[in-house]
Amino acid sequence: MVPPLAIIPLAIVLMGIGETPKIFVIFLASFLSSVVSTFQGVVSVDSTLINAARVLGARDRRVFTGVVVPASTPFILVGMRIGLGASWATVVAAELIAAQEGLGYRMQQAQLYYDLPTIFVQLIVIGLVGLLMDRLLLLAERRLTSWQERR
Repeated sequence: MVPPLAIIPLAIVLMGIGETPKIFVIFLASFLSSVVSTFQGVVSVDSTLINAARVLGARDRRVFTGVVVPASTPFILVGMRIGLGASWATVVAAELIAAQEGLGYRMQQAQLYYDLPTIFVQLIVIGLVGLLMDRLLLLAERRLTSWQERR
């Protein structure tokens, strides 16, 4: 796998400077981990549950919505959390490289003037926003998987 940050120069050349290459690179950063985790969740659904649904008369659509999706939800949400972390790191890095605004851009400007307090404030804000987004996903995970046994 090629790190998403390595694709930034190619994305800028192909898509120009602006928001489009950043959105593309951020999408790449989160997409693969989400897909792999979702695939693992679907593959690991207990076949006994699927067979039981079939015996009770469930058709393919109902098996998918009533058995596969709920059983895969924990995996999907873990993939989303991993993807969120990767995309948040990519957002900041992309702003450091090619941006006209944003937290990374402000840090870049503060670096030019040796403005350490601004850099520290930006680092704290980046950490707090990342933590807040992660906790919101964790809250959604707890609500969507309240049926799951906790360890």
